[in-house]
Amino acid sequence: MRLNNMEIKKQKVSLNKLIDKLQLEIITAYNLKQELTSPSIYQSGYELAGFFEDTEELSESIHIFGRKETLYMENLSSERRKEIFDLYFKYKFPVLIVTKEGKVSSEMLESAKKHKKTILKSLNRTTPTIRDAKFFLLKEFAIEEIIDGYILLEIMGVGVLLTGNDDAKFGVTVELLERKHKIITDNHLKIRRVAEKHLEGHNRFDKSLKDSHFFLDNHKNEQHIDITTFFGIKATRKMKRIDLVIMLEEWNEKKFYDRLGLDEIYEEFLGEKIPKLILPVKKGRNLAIIIETAALNYRLKVMGVNSAEYFMKQSQQIIKQKKERQKGLDMENQKYLSVKQLKEHFKLDVLTGEEKLETTYIKTTSVHRPALALAGYVENYKELGYNGVQIFSDVEFKFLETLSEDIKIKNLSEYLQFNLPVLVISENIDIPEYFLKLVKENGKILCKAPYKKPAQMIANFNSYLETYSAPALSLHGVFLEMYGFGVLLTGKSGVGKSETALELIHRGHRLIADDLVKFVKNTSGDIIGKAADLPYFMEIRGLGIIDIKTLYGLGAVRLNKKLDIIIELRDEEGHSNY
Repeated sequence: MRLNNMEIKKQKVSLNKLIDKLQLEIITAYNLKQELTSPSIYQSGYELAGFFEDTEELSESIHIFGRKETLYMENLSSERRKEIFDLYFKYKFPVLIVTKEGKVSSEMLESAKKHKKTILKSLNRTTPTIRDAKFFLLKEFAIEEIIDGYILLEIMGVGVLLTGNDDAKFGVTVELLERKHKIITDNHLKIRRVAEKHLEGHNRFDKSLKDSHFFLDNHKNEQHIDITTFFGIKATRKMKRIDLVIMLEEWNEKKFYDRLGLDEIYEEFLGEKIPKLILPVKKGRNLAIIIETAALNYRLKVMGVNSAEYFMKQSQQIIKQKKERQKGLDMENQKYLSVKQLKEHFKLDVLTGEEKLETTYIKTTSVHRPALALAGYVENYKELGYNGVQIFSDVEFKFLETLSEDIKIKNLSEYLQFNLPVLVISENIDIPEYFLKLVKENGKILCKAPYKKPAQMIANFNSYLETYSAPALSLHGVFLEMYGFGVLLTGKSGVGKSETALELIHRGHRLIADDLVKFVKNTSGDIIGKAADLPYFMEIRGLGIIDIKTLYGLGAVRLNKKLDIIIELRDEEGHSNY
């Protein structure tokens, strides 16, 4: 719990300290020991034009006078400059800093002495002077809050505040330290706001002493660990920016935990909102792995990559495309392959008919060479089985050249009247003009394949079509490659399939599919599993959708794998012997 009786104090800093920090030269000095009351920096503006309004800037802010202010004042007469500075220096702002680009005029100096105003000279240009002053003052004036019940850690470079269940918090912190992450503090957290949307967490005990150690306490069970002794000084830090809050709470079967990662919740400290995740704690759940993944996922979001949003957009697009493909098509529960899918799988070059790729379907696994059809016998093509992918090689074109011009055009025209989804020619063919003309006139799709031998083309196309059209089965589970074997993890919802898989991925194994796995039998009789729709994504309760490929690299995923073994995960039931 946060300490409600802690008072948030407004800090002060002396002008002398500012002079020392920024290495400022003293032009006029009046009360250098005075306490500054605001971290605000103000660049002189309207006042130099003779417009004054009582604001906080004119009473508390540090004023900056640079190149553009100097150029403006030099355009005025000496009398007008004296008049402006006399009015300007009547206000109570503590100091005027003239930057390297600015000029201390005689009128400025005379008026400053008259009104006992301190003027300092910076060795830097205007922009770095303002930046350095702001940075220094914001740190010195930082508002502080002291809270208990939180542990601040650095995980993957991310400042993570852990709160919630004491036992889980203590246990997962020890495990994270074992995994080479760092602790800033346990129940002695001091939070400082050092800039807009920038909070720093500090250990409120003095860590400057040589023998000062970091400790981790679990007051509930009276556990006490000397972090410095057990894990070494490299496991500790004095302070860290706070990026993410993770609350650990006991698993509630009736509660809905975020499974998409689209919900945005925050916890507020010193007026700043910090993103927050709620992770349910359950026996056997590896929280350290999940928290590491949460830190990595946070870094991705900061870089502009929101895996959950991308997953949802892609899912909606897939659903839309499926509906569009089914419009006007009587699928009769058949699995028809679009020519576009064939083209993309085999990297075919489209020569004509590209606008029909998505709406033209291959309804048979047969692949044919139109030998008899080119000779004028087209009776076979009245059967659906012959209206599959059509293969043309140099042999087909050599045969056509043996026919008279009239017969050649007649036979080709009759052949092209049939519902042929796609004509594919081998890569070593120069296409005759008459052939290309007839294909276009009959509205057929013509592609060129990266194969020279027709037998190779037929074998590859046929194998792919047979596998695609093979009976398929979709199962709920997580499919992994482990030590070269395809392993399917199954079990009821919430048993821990995804968390187990995530830990295995951390150990170097590879994800094929999470949640819904599609299995087909290929032409060799093997059962091949892959993701039903979007590959590489995984869903973790409390964390949402994560992209394994982006988080852990291409080495952590693969598209498909032969199924070798199924492992069912079950909750422990009493004293049953398995």
